[in-house]
Amino acid sequence: MMKKLLYFVLLGTLLSACSNDFEVAAPWKEVPIAYGLISPKDTAHYIRIEKAFLDPNVSALEIAQIADSLYYNENAISVWLENTGTQARVPLYRVDGNLEGYVRDSGLFADRPNWLYRTSGPFVTAGKTYELVIERNDGKPDITAQTVVPGDFTFISQKPQNIVREVEFSDSTTTTVEWRTDVNGVYFNIDFEIAYREETPDGTVIFRDTLLWHAAKNIEREEVLVGAGGTYRGKTEISGSQFFRFLSENISPAGNNFRYFDRGSIILEGGGREIREYIITASANSGLTGAETFPVYTNLSEGFGIFTGKNEFILTNVRIGEPTIERMKLNPLTQNLKFRF
Repeated sequence: MMKKLLYFVLLGTLLSACSNDFEVAAPWKEVPIAYGLISPKDTAHYIRIEKAFLDPNVSALEIAQIADSLYYNENAISVWLENTGTQARVPLYRVDGNLEGYVRDSGLFADRPNWLYRTSGPFVTAGKTYELVIERNDGKPDITAQTVVPGDFTFISQKPQNIVREVEFSDSTTTTVEWRTDVNGVYFNIDFEIAYREETPDGTVIFRDTLLWHAAKNIEREEVLVGAGGTYRGKTEISGSQFFRFLSENISPAGNNFRYFDRGSIILEGGGREIREYIITASANSGLTGAETFPVYTNLSEGFGIFTGKNEFILTNVRIGEPTIERMKLNPLTQNLKFRF
């Protein structure tokens, strides 16, 4: 199943973006709008394709509630995803995102149907260049955009060569997470999958659960190459006090029972270079006044939007170390959770 998009500044808009993100000042001129995010870890890829225009006689708020005004007719366009190296391409088919698990938020824009364009299976490889091609069947030029999918990431910290990777947290210090990426990985999120079980005093397991902790987001890698492999360093410090607080807010007191950590994971997700350009442009806009023309970043050949890639690496067999559990016994936030090693 395709994973739901996480929380990059840009990436959070990819499947829910509205076409009023841009001011379109030319009445009756069709303006294509497309958002796409592809990943080698996804078994299907979704692209949102819409259109925008101004009607001199109808309120924009009224137009926004008419689905036919937001989307191309089914036979008006053909959508392809192409590997530019091999020139292999696959078609994308129009589907209702509401039926695929990607429900569009209600608001100014019509949310039913929620047309997206979907591949029928996996197609994307790490480190390769892909082109989105939107063919218009009225003779107008194709709309295109390219992106290079980030290559595979490598963890440096948490001793990835070990079978069991131990991680420690302290309420007075931070925990370093470090990795390597190629030039195409720019902004990163780090999640921890924290698995635990609860047992009665006689050792009977009552239940098991896994929590997802969004430990760090929008971490930009460094710009200087490291090592001989042409890779870049990504590094961040994870707050130990936030780890303890997360547990206290998501796990109830244990009563007479005890808790034990099971093996968990660290999930590293990195987004493509287009995100940087988007953020730089957005930052430039923040200093402009309402009387000025706002620059808008897009890598589409026509219209507005972003087509970009991401990748993901999961470091498994991660164990919370005994020193962390000893600190939890003393920390007021986690004492009553009664974790043991």
